[in-house]
Amino acid sequence: MKDNCQFITNKFYRYDYIPYGHTDCYRIITNEGVYFFYKNQFIDVSVLDKLNEGDVIHIASHALNDGTFWLHWLVSWKGDLAIRNKLHCAFPHPSTLILPFLILIGFWLDLQFITLFLATGLFLILIWCICSTLFRLINLVLPKQFFLRQRYHKLKKGDLSFMKTSFLEHRKTVNCSSTDLPVYEGIATNIDRQLIYRSERRKILFDFSGVRLFFDELALDNDHIPVVYSFCHPTFIASGDKLSLIFENNKIHGIINHTDGSSYLIPHCIWISKQKAKTLLRNWYFYTIFAPIAFLLLQIIIYPIKEFDFIMNGFLWITSGAQIIPLLLLLFYTLFSYLNDRSYAKRVLKWLYQTTGHWPKEL
Repeated sequence: MKDNCQFITNKFYRYDYIPYGHTDCYRIITNEGVYFFYKNQFIDVSVLDKLNEGDVIHIASHALNDGTFWLHWLVSWKGDLAIRNKLHCAFPHPSTLILPFLILIGFWLDLQFITLFLATGLFLILIWCICSTLFRLINLVLPKQFFLRQRYHKLKKGDLSFMKTSFLEHRKTVNCSSTDLPVYEGIATNIDRQLIYRSERRKILFDFSGVRLFFDELALDNDHIPVVYSFCHPTFIASGDKLSLIFENNKIHGIINHTDGSSYLIPHCIWISKQKAKTLLRNWYFYTIFAPIAFLLLQIIIYPIKEFDFIMNGFLWITSGAQIIPLLLLLFYTLFSYLNDRSYAKRVLKWLYQTTGHWPKEL
């Protein structure tokens, strides 16, 4: 559990950030490596504006699959990215306070359907707030979080015995390996991100050597997965990043970001990897656990206690189906993907791995 934690003292180069989901995603580049984090992980991120190139910083992180790292805290003499130590409850939007009054009006006017609809909506909002608060509580008391907070406070007291020191003068540059694939190099500018309507996919657009390009990514945000267990970072392309693209038939098949060393595979076909399988399963299982619990609480409210046996039977059936369906979908998706031609995607994957030395993130 603690083996993949890294505590290192290095030098700050620069930082960038992009809007991603419900919060901003930040990237810190140092002489040792590249670190990603979400803005809502920390109390205040304004310390990054005070840091200058060459400033010494102390960092706690864990390694991701593509050779980059996920940041857990940062300490410098100019300030810290301090860990959240207190539970912040999830509250509904203030506009939802009007729902109870509308429900009372519905009862008074005997509008049964509208009243039931509003009551169900209010119930689901409250369940969401409770589940989000429980998730934040679980994330706060995880053993790994205790370990990271312990080291943070130890460092704040001046104990640097557990810190590794690395003052490399320059980060290792990424040089593209030789290939017969069509590779183009340029600078990304004018970045834009759009969530595709009624879809779990996000479109990323950017200008590249005077041409407007775009690609899609599966927008499975880690809102309900503790960041201490993240194995890949969000797709991060900031304005001014130097990119190498495999671009053919008006489609991007692979990306190498020379600024941070990240790489991305875009196979453009139904094709699954271990990374995508892990991401899909983790998100599916969160919702397949949440759905039966919400169903059980709703049934308890609607039906009297004397029908508890009927409620529990329905709950068990729903729970079983909710757990089996994701596995069947994943099995079908995997079998279907192997019926497709994956030869080109494999060649791009090989080029990305030979260039960076790490598996790319699959979009």
